Amino acid sequence: MEGLLTVLVIVIAVISRPVEVRLWRAGKIGDRTLAIAGLARFPIVVFAFGLIVGMSWPLLLALTAISVVPGFLFYSFMRTVISDQRAALKR
Repeated sequence: MEGLLTVLVIVIAVISRPVEVRLWRAGKIGDRTLAIAGLARFPIVVFAFGLIVGMSWPLLLALTAISVVPGFLFYSFMRTVISDQRAALKR
């Protein structure tokens, strides 16, 4: 059962990205929302895998908190990349 849940989490993480991009290109979600969705995917996957493998709650919460740090560090970079892409779409 663990293997099936692991595959399901991976599939959802991979499939959600193209959906987000389509919504962004259609103007349904903004640049900030796309950046947050892209950067929040990693901590969500870490949390889901921790639940699937049965980690203890303190370790699971610690790993999830640590996995949020790259999102904070790369947020402005991601916003810049998305803004550049938005400008390229308008040309």
